[in-house]
Amino acid sequence: MIAGRLAAGLLLLPLLAAWPRAVVAADLTPARFTPDSARLVPPGRMELGLFAPLRWDVAERLELSVYPLWMFLDPNAALRVGWGHAGGLEWASDHALAYPTPLMRLLARQGTGGIVPSDVTYPHLISFANHVLVTRELPGAHLLSARLGGQLAWNLTPFDGPRFWSQVEWHYAWPRTAAWITGWSLDGGLAAQGPITGPLGYRVTLDLFLMPGLKGDRAVEWSVVATWRPRPGFELHAGATWSWARFPYGTRTSVPLPLVDAVWAFDAPFGR
Repeated sequence: MIAGRLAAGLLLLPLLAAWPRAVVAADLTPARFTPDSARLVPPGRMELGLFAPLRWDVAERLELSVYPLWMFLDPNAALRVGWGHAGGLEWASDHALAYPTPLMRLLARQGTGGIVPSDVTYPHLISFANHVLVTRELPGAHLLSARLGGQLAWNLTPFDGPRFWSQVEWHYAWPRTAAWITGWSLDGGLAAQGPITGPLGYRVTLDLFLMPGLKGDRAVEWSVVATWRPRPGFELHAGATWSWARFPYGTRTSVPLPLVDAVWAFDAPFGR
């Protein structure tokens, strides 16, 4: 109980830091295709990728994002609130809600596609993630961003047996599912992006995950991506990502995982 209240307090600290009383509102000019920054999509626009979420500027300084293809297996939704400028930085906060139980019950199987034992029945779980994002624009249209926050999770029904039976000991999944087992986790990261020459650009990220209560309580991920924007409303991404993590059986570094995506921007069908 004490640990849960402490976790909730830690998650609220960055949100209080971004409270609008400390922010001077400003007319921002949001850049497109900047999901790792504090910038929202431009007014009246949508962005959608093959693997990236659908992002929609639904109201002034309010952006909704969902993963449409996963909606029936992993119902999810996130809101990004733009707080404006303060101290030479652009501020925003992300608040995401997910119900991963249907997907995890589908993946509890033997053989191909199974990631947990077939005799494990996942409880009904709800996860709630909160993050503060800050971005500074550097000369040459380069953006440097930071993210800080964490995830809370509640099991609405009991676990089927010991909780470690339900652990997903895979790179990338391990830190993102930790809160399902312990009730909370923390994470933060840095991201940089900008132009290289002409339509070519770059994006690099570094993320740290802390999972107190697990035997294997931290992970680090980093990625390098090249971007190509042949026209204003379309961008291609190609690169790789790596993961280092502590698991119950020891530390491991993943092989490079290819990252490929295509993202489109278009007018929203409904005006604000």
